[in-house]
Amino acid sequence: SSSGRYSAVGIATFGPAGVNKDTANYGRILEGSPKREWRGVDLITPIRQACGLGTAADDALVGFDTDVNAPALAEFRHRCYLREQRQQSSPNTASDKPITSLSYVTIGTGVGVGLIVNSQPIHGLLHPEGGHVSIQPLEGDTFKGYSWGTEKSPYGGVGTVEGTCSSVALTERLLGMQSEDGSSGGDSNQAQAREVLSTLADDHEVWNHASNAIANLCVSILLLTSCQKIVLGGGIMKRSILFDKIRHRVWVLLNGYLDSVEELSNESKLADVIVESSWKELGSGLVGAFALALDAHTSRKEIEVTKENDVKERNAYTSGVLAGIGLSFGCILLSTFVGRRRRN
Repeated sequence: SSSGRYSAVGIATFGPAGVNKDTANYGRILEGSPKREWRGVDLITPIRQACGLGTAADDALVGFDTDVNAPALAEFRHRCYLREQRQQSSPNTASDKPITSLSYVTIGTGVGVGLIVNSQPIHGLLHPEGGHVSIQPLEGDTFKGYSWGTEKSPYGGVGTVEGTCSSVALTERLLGMQSEDGSSGGDSNQAQAREVLSTLADDHEVWNHASNAIANLCVSILLLTSCQKIVLGGGIMKRSILFDKIRHRVWVLLNGYLDSVEELSNESKLADVIVESSWKELGSGLVGAFALALDAHTSRKEIEVTKENDVKERNAYTSGVLAGIGLSFGCILLSTFVGRRRRN
């Protein structure tokens, strides 16, 4: 608005983050973050204040979630919308099943997993942290995990998705391959060091390890959540050859276990299950943050309408009660008057 006050705000952040409004760490980066400088940082308060939404009355106008749950929500709604459009143009398409579940995975500096199950984002003790699940490495792989895993990382960052296929892990693997003693031989925490990945050929060995780790994650998601769509995004997935490598590896790892599921009955069908982001150029994180803001704005409107309806219902109830009392009192007076006339 002209006053500088936003109608609503959506914040989609890297994790781990406090997403439960009832906890003291809501809106903060949690102490378990591998990014030391960000631990305990309050994200939500300064952004709310800058947007003119700093009062308690504005709580409902602020959406806060991870930068994977938010894109998952946006991807889910977009794909539901596309299905509705298809149904309107071809209503007899029986194979076009309703979508109720989706996972969004980003592979970049870290690996994050957002989940939509039964059409709702997943929150529980925290939010999904699927990037840290254990994987089955390729045969003969001696990589000891990424350096970020030495502190507060599940499994010490060894043999995990993020510890194998994040840009940090892939850069450290590459630097180790290039050094004589097998050590990393450089600082992968520097962004410019990680840019070396963009110069590698499509057939470089590191992409085999990356695709295997991501495929392991996809298999875990399919087995644990039965998600209908797994959307892969992030900087690493700009390497387009990874999609087919991942789908093939998923097919191998599943080992025929889910062949009875129509969508997983042959390898080619995985192209409709493991898919690219709808907003590769714009950025799924930005679209996800917008989805959170839109939800917050919509829910505020719904609350206002509900309150208005409640007032109307209370007024109608009060009017009805008063009318009833008035009618009853009138009937009593009339009965008394008629009784007196008869006695006279």
